[in-house]
Amino acid sequence: MKKKAKKNFDYFESLVKMSEFALEEAKYLKEVLATYDPETLEEKKTHMHELEHRCDMEKHDLTTALVKDFLPPIEREDLFNLAHMTDNLTDCVENVMVFLYMADIQKMREDVPQFVDLIIECCVGVSEVLREFPNFKKSEKLASLIVALNDLEEQGDKLYMDAVRNLSKMAKTTREVIEWRDIYKIFENCFDAAESIADNVESAVMKNS
Repeated sequence: MKKKAKKNFDYFESLVKMSEFALEEAKYLKEVLATYDPETLEEKKTHMHELEHRCDMEKHDLTTALVKDFLPPIEREDLFNLAHMTDNLTDCVENVMVFLYMADIQKMREDVPQFVDLIIECCVGVSEVLREFPNFKKSEKLASLIVALNDLEEQGDKLYMDAVRNLSKMAKTTREVIEWRDIYKIFENCFDAAESIADNVESAVMKNS
């Protein structure tokens, strides 16, 4: 009886799965912050970490396959970098909740929903880019998806600058300024992480075409 041929690892699908974990985290973050309760934050932080850990495991599967693969579909370094950066996006989203817990933040500022909604848009954009990535040699929309993700990061930069300026003008205590500058920066890190994925997809396309 013949043995079934071992199925090749689908690196592109693995990257998409990782991006979906980031999106799931972002949606959960929105849910938590919309009904913010510092008393339950530790429990919710634990659930967020469980989501992030699933992405870690997917990254581990990808890198393990990559080490053993004689001929991956594109350059090994590009796949590894994209896995690392997609995992970093999940880390950045988790870090929002971790910092809120560590700093014992008691209430949200009015502009927080704008940041969270934009993080969700970025995660959706990353998933769209990575879903289209396998078709890079003949895709008619990958370039526009990358541009759209870069545009979202620019929106994030503006949102960050406006928020910090407003904080400096309106905050009542030095502690509030220090803590919320850090929180806004962590939000901005999410936008930067998403853009890094788009930039590396673009680089991989040029190297592998």
